[in-house]
Amino acid sequence: MTRHVDTKNVDKVMYVNYLQKAGENRLMSEKALAERVFNSAAVSAVHCAISAVDAFCVANMGKRCSSAGHEDVSVLIKATSYPDEEKTFVAGKFKSVIRIKNMAEYEERLVKEKEAEKAVREAGLLLDAVKRALGEG
Repeated sequence: MTRHVDTKNVDKVMYVNYLQKAGENRLMSEKALAERVFNSAAVSAVHCAISAVDAFCVANMGKRCSSAGHEDVSVLIKATSYPDEEKTFVAGKFKSVIRIKNMAEYEERLVKEKEAEKAVREAGLLLDAVKRALGEG
């Protein structure tokens, strides 16, 4: 049995707005990384990933996750009707990026260069996969 995930209904055509947000955050994450602003790079990568999976779910189900915990997003991704390979890839990349969110946004330590590089790279791969799944890339 799949556990309950809080969601918000969104008109499916609005997925393009989430894609745009993801793309803008990807661009900013890449620029921040190039400027060696690692905290901003990581935070922008996280927001790229969140918007990308929102686009993925909204386009397919007309829903996005509204739970407080980002781990619920993976449950919603797996509930979509995309091929299992795509769902697994998207969920895996999302988990990889979201791991840095709390540290990058709230903890006292700073994001290291390698951590920022990984977050930006993984968010980019996630967004590319979502675009392919949606026929946008």
